[in-house]
Amino acid sequence: FLDNTAAWLQVAASEEALALQAQCDSPGPDSRALPSATAILNRAYMRLLRWDPQDQKYPETMQMDRSRLDALSQQLQILVLEASVLLLTGTQCQGVIFFLQGFVGKLKQTITALLEGSHTREADLKRALLELGEAVLQQVKEALSIQGGGELPQESQDLLRGQMSELWKNNNSVRTLIEERVQGFLLAMLQGGSAKRRPELHFPLRLVSPELAELGTAFGRIVHFNRTVFGPFYAPILRKMLLPSGESETGEDSR
Repeated sequence: FLDNTAAWLQVAASEEALALQAQCDSPGPDSRALPSATAILNRAYMRLLRWDPQDQKYPETMQMDRSRLDALSQQLQILVLEASVLLLTGTQCQGVIFFLQGFVGKLKQTITALLEGSHTREADLKRALLELGEAVLQQVKEALSIQGGGELPQESQDLLRGQMSELWKNNNSVRTLIEERVQGFLLAMLQGGSAKRRPELHFPLRLVSPELAELGTAFGRIVHFNRTVFGPFYAPILRKMLLPSGESETGEDSR
């Protein structure tokens, strides 16, 4: 009765095995190491933040949390787009105006306001990004004027408009880079331990660190509760995946 859950964990196990294999630069004792149950579960939980809405095989054990996870997924997408815009803006402006008091806060408010609710439909996102490009350029011009640093070259303005307008694509290189870094940070939070072990947040993620930490904390609460309740159901599924046939089924507790 947990067919979708088993399939969800199997995909995560395959992804984790590939990740382990990629970490091995050369064959050795660890090159055949099996992923741990905890690592598989963490990767499975992370997959829920990028779940395809068209995929009807949502894990049965996560159904009660789906609405909250979908809301977090939407917040994550907005956060990725926001950080992508900040990166593009900082690159074209060489970051100088980011030190101007109040500039980053006002820019973040503009980005959030224009992107809110636009990511679910491609046409809405395209239109929002076009509007955002103009709004960001206007704020950059105002900031440069206050700073007395002259105007942003027309070439840079056109390039920034074009780069922002391309962020609607899921495979956009800037968006992909930011999403990978965000996912890495959230995974580190999920794994727990000292905050010192988490990846250091560099520009532009450090500019959205409060929002990122809030999202990670909310996600962690859902995961912790789910793991506590459904750990006994995950354990036999994971043991079946990880232990060779005929081997003793005493192993790691999935909680």
